[in-house]
Amino acid sequence: MTARSVIVTGGASGLGKIMSGYFAERGDIVTILDIDAASGSAVAAELSARSTEGATNGGVRFRECDISSWTQQKAAFEAVYEDVGRVDVVVANAGITEGGRSWVVPPHPTKGAEVLDELEEPRLKVLDVNFTGNVYSVKLALHYIQRNAPDATTGLRGAVICTASNAGLYPFPPQPLYAASKHAIVGLVRSLGPVYGQPHIGIRINALAPAVLETNIAGADARYDTMFVTPPSTLIAGVDKLMNDTSLNGQVAEIHGQSVTFRPPHEFVDADSKHNLEEFARSGYGL
Repeated sequence: MTARSVIVTGGASGLGKIMSGYFAERGDIVTILDIDAASGSAVAAELSARSTEGATNGGVRFRECDISSWTQQKAAFEAVYEDVGRVDVVVANAGITEGGRSWVVPPHPTKGAEVLDELEEPRLKVLDVNFTGNVYSVKLALHYIQRNAPDATTGLRGAVICTASNAGLYPFPPQPLYAASKHAIVGLVRSLGPVYGQPHIGIRINALAPAVLETNIAGADARYDTMFVTPPSTLIAGVDKLMNDTSLNGQVAEIHGQSVTFRPPHEFVDADSKHNLEEFARSGYGL
């Protein structure tokens, strides 16, 4: 099989490193985009050694990039396209947490009302990275993958995988902004699937919604000691399904325990809502 050109954002650690390894071990040309230059370079060297094609045909490269910057991410995608000549798969994975404090929840809840002397502007970096940055990735993926000739058998040009979270499927009170960013990814993927999957575009877009996953990040935090931790092999199984089942589009795969469970959208509350949203789709994109 010809090596694919794969871009993984946030690939220097955690889930991104695991998924970068998945593609490297299959002989693909993997480019990691990450803000962490030291870890990114080290991971690229480590994964290149595991690539089935080595550094000659496959291999893993690294480019330093702040995913929340349109200018930086656009330049990184341009560089990959110039270097490799194509983009086949984009894994929009980069993400951060709220860093131990939510900016929309009182830091010290009390029994009575708390009056703050100074009202601080919420820090929204988690939204800038987790949602805005991934929207940039999806936009750039569309731009470059559309340049590929469609596959003679499937008619497809490539694929996009977005990393959501099971916090994007359920309430997550400790980090409401993080949860909001992951709910947004779920909505983005489900809404773009029918659009990108049209024959003249030919791009599949799906999402992964992992539970607490066994990574270098989780392993260093004592809070995870009492939790049920999902092994990396389940994440790999989810990626494998999304890459190999070309019928999957606009889907969200929850990654939990030993299982990959595809989560359908909510049922329409009534026929009126179904009709109206389908009318919007038809008038907007001719679906």
